[in-house]
Amino acid sequence: MIIDTILARCDERWSSHQCGNCPSCSYGPFCRGSCEHCLDAIHNPRHAPQGAPERKYDCAHMADFYTCKYSFRYTSEIIYALKRMKYLMTLDHFKVLSFGCGPCTDLFAIDYLHEKGKISYDSLEYRGIDYSRDVWENIHRDIKHFENDSRHIYFYYQNACDVIHDIADGTWTPNLIVFQYVFSDMYKHTGDEKLSEFINVFAQYFNNTVQAKAYILLNDVNLGTAYGGGREYFDQLSAKLSNVSVRKGRFCNDNAFGYYDRGYPYGDNSDGEFPHNANCFDFAHYGKYSPFNTCASAQMLIYKRG
Repeated sequence: MIIDTILARCDERWSSHQCGNCPSCSYGPFCRGSCEHCLDAIHNPRHAPQGAPERKYDCAHMADFYTCKYSFRYTSEIIYALKRMKYLMTLDHFKVLSFGCGPCTDLFAIDYLHEKGKISYDSLEYRGIDYSRDVWENIHRDIKHFENDSRHIYFYYQNACDVIHDIADGTWTPNLIVFQYVFSDMYKHTGDEKLSEFINVFAQYFNNTVQAKAYILLNDVNLGTAYGGGREYFDQLSAKLSNVSVRKGRFCNDNAFGYYDRGYPYGDNSDGEFPHNANCFDFAHYGKYSPFNTCASAQMLIYKRG
């Protein structure tokens, strides 16, 4: 499977260049010599050293660590979501538009289900959008090696708020659109006016151009903006879409500390807590990255009715 090869290569790169030896680390004197700490400063800015600048995804070495630590969880979350999208299971031509694709855990999930015989497409076209070329380029180059006559993979290194105008003006239409941990990141780094503009342009594109029976998958940290998440944007987006069915729910977060209790709710008219949150993979070989053994996200599935 794609995930096995990509993580093996990430592990090989990261292990051959141990943390603490990055002379060009953008964090400068605030780098603690640990990718784990750098990632924590991104995800939890209040944990950053005093006086440190804002830490961002800007390091290919950290990207390898990130992929080994988080891919099992994020891929598993997408796998559970895809299994609930019954129409996608039998598509002949699978066309995916992925915002904030990063290490492409949505592609890992699709490949996993295809290998397991749960998805039966004849061809796959995957278009990933991410503004950080330097961060993900090694991983994306490895992923491109999986292209063949029936699988085509493209990457666009642009800010989602900018590229959405090109997408809206184009003619290519996906049948699955994925927002994988996008709105929580956009909330932190994008002004509210520009984020609202993105949602408006996307909604117009989806309503006017995307064909019926297409899905949107929103998968993100189960936190609202008051806690540094962006879950409210799920509802802001869905409210602007026409002729759609909406389902939302959450995984039990066994790893939550301080923010909320185990049964933290996700909005009105929710499916509630999903019955399973177990990781779908054996990650024993990657113990040094402390990968999470459960899923923990909030999800919204949007289906465009015929």
